[in-house]
Amino acid sequence: MAHRILSAAIVIALILGSGVLGSPRVRVALDFFPNPNHVPLYVAIDMGFFAERGIEVEVVPPGEPSYVVRLAATRTVEVALTPQMNFLIAKDAGLPLIAVAALIDRSLGGLLSLEEYGIKTLADLRGKTIGYSLAPLEPALWRTVLACAGLTVDDVQLVNVGMMNTAQALLLRQVDAIGAFRNFEPFQVEAQGKKPVFFPQEEYCIPETYEILAVVNPAVLRDRRSEIEAFVAGLAEGIAHTKAHPEEAFAAFLRARPDLDDALNRRSYEATLPLYAEGARHDDPAQWEKMQDYLFSSGLISREYPLEELYADLVSGKG
Repeated sequence: MAHRILSAAIVIALILGSGVLGSPRVRVALDFFPNPNHVPLYVAIDMGFFAERGIEVEVVPPGEPSYVVRLAATRTVEVALTPQMNFLIAKDAGLPLIAVAALIDRSLGGLLSLEEYGIKTLADLRGKTIGYSLAPLEPALWRTVLACAGLTVDDVQLVNVGMMNTAQALLLRQVDAIGAFRNFEPFQVEAQGKKPVFFPQEEYCIPETYEILAVVNPAVLRDRRSEIEAFVAGLAEGIAHTKAHPEEAFAAFLRARPDLDDALNRRSYEATLPLYAEGARHDDPAQWEKMQDYLFSSGLISREYPLEELYADLVSGKG
């Protein structure tokens, strides 16, 4: 009888828990399909940095990238990765969210064109077409960038080319420039024998941003704080290990995603290495305030929020 009771208890633990002997599971929804931006997360899983803190992390690729934050808000997952700007817009729309860490703490975005199109400066885009995939955010960004260069939205045509087709639209010259990430699309067009011309958004009146934040529902932080703290600490160690051992880290990533073992993803990874957030820190008040000011003045959020409602500092222990 005792053996039966023990066996039943083990079965129940495996069912109610998740992972080895009931280690609590933390599901993490990616901001986009797996790519080199996510290497430290995969490293932390592969090297056991989460497991040694008593949690099992499950990566959840997004079905629809623009709705990832809703998964965290509804507690379908414990953590979602998302850009700071998307997070603030979602927060303003009423979704219950708070940021707990950063994976990439600097801007990746900007406008990309090709040298053969005669684009050397942003002024050369006058009378041209710019392709984008995410509204209303991208049109607002590119209006700011253009205004910073002395152009208006009337000087260009903005065209929605769809989520997955921006680089193809540029290569086929369906558009003259696209919204792009500096650590991917420029290398993508170079692989096609083209010479990219990239204009970083932060050089044209857009505040520096946390490109990838980890966000949770505040109720999850309240009810499962120790597990979220373990996730943040494991992610920070994954970032540190990636920076200290870049080849080993990329090999760990490829063990999980062997389909991404190609020259394009290797170049993207090399460009991303300096951009991973040291210590997973996401708590620069000035960076939060400047981004809120920008989004509010651009009409993308209806008000600005107290910083304590936007992020919790789980790294220093002050939040």
